[in-house]
Amino acid sequence: MLRFLPAVRAGAAATSIHRLLLLYSTSTCTTSASPAAQFVVEDYLATSCGLTPEQARRASRYLPSLKSNVKPDAVRAFLSGIGISKADVAAAVSRDPRFLCFDVDKTLTPRIAQLRDLGLSPPQISRLISIVPDILFGSSRIPRLAFYLSFLGCYDKVHTAIRRSNLYLGQDLEGAVKPNIAFLQQCGLSVSEIAKLLLRVPRMFLLETERVKEIVLCADKLGLSRHSSMFKAALETIYSTSPRRVSSKLDFLKKALGCSEPEVRTAVHKFPTILALTEDNLSHTMEFLRTEVGMDTEDILRRPNMLAYSMKNRLVPRHYVLKVLKTKGLVNEDIDFYNVVRITENRFKVRFVERYLEIVPRLEVAYAAACAGQVPPEIQQ
Repeated sequence: MLRFLPAVRAGAAATSIHRLLLLYSTSTCTTSASPAAQFVVEDYLATSCGLTPEQARRASRYLPSLKSNVKPDAVRAFLSGIGISKADVAAAVSRDPRFLCFDVDKTLTPRIAQLRDLGLSPPQISRLISIVPDILFGSSRIPRLAFYLSFLGCYDKVHTAIRRSNLYLGQDLEGAVKPNIAFLQQCGLSVSEIAKLLLRVPRMFLLETERVKEIVLCADKLGLSRHSSMFKAALETIYSTSPRRVSSKLDFLKKALGCSEPEVRTAVHKFPTILALTEDNLSHTMEFLRTEVGMDTEDILRRPNMLAYSMKNRLVPRHYVLKVLKTKGLVNEDIDFYNVVRITENRFKVRFVERYLEIVPRLEVAYAAACAGQVPPEIQQ
């Protein structure tokens, strides 16, 4: 078509076409040279792994060399394929995102096979990975898991222990756990008793055995029989308090209760947990029981576990309800406060609140206010 134009016009058109071709060529080269969209670890963790923005920000610090989604996508697909839930994957990634970089064939497949060989079901494996993703890191952790499964008897108990202290699977069994178990057996505790103690205070079994011996010796000095149920409770309490503080606790109790050391020891024999209560809480509770409730020292020493009840959530609100009911002659003046305090919340509400709502319509509202730490609305006497 250009050949029908005058020469000058043809030259101008050719120049224009040349410029257009040059512009197109430059644009094409620029587009093809532009870098691919950059992979952002933090965004991937939030959008693909289900982490919150804050969790993704923290977790991204552990993956400085991750430059693409290839490996983490493969890991997630593998875990999904063996029955690991999305929620448990998110929990695992939040705890330790490094396993997203593992090789599926070389690392994850054999680890999962080992867990299955221990008899763990897919849901149990899923729950396990959610709390200790480092079970997939090294081969030494799985034999430790096998030991705890054998000693505690079932996965649910192992799960409970690991949730309370995930140090177990990283601890050398021969260096601490097994020697402590053997020592406690020498002290007369049965395997089932030791297993219960391990579930309640798992970190105690990670101590050096000499420190566990100090705890047992301290319980012996308190005069507790190793065959009594309170002996195990004493070990738990002494561990949480520390053997070195027990003497000062006994001295404080003598002064606070105004009684002799033998009387305090008797109270400790009944309720060893009294040694773990803070001095402030003990002082406030003692003052309340004496001045408000009208109990004497002998009453308190006879039922020392009353000192462990919450002032705010139990002692004060229930005492308030009893005062109202006594004023209206609905309960006996000499009703045993301890028996009222020790029953469950539901039983208390049925027996002392709901039962009297027709007579004292505002009692339920007043009790709820007292439990919330508020001044109860006035009830017509």
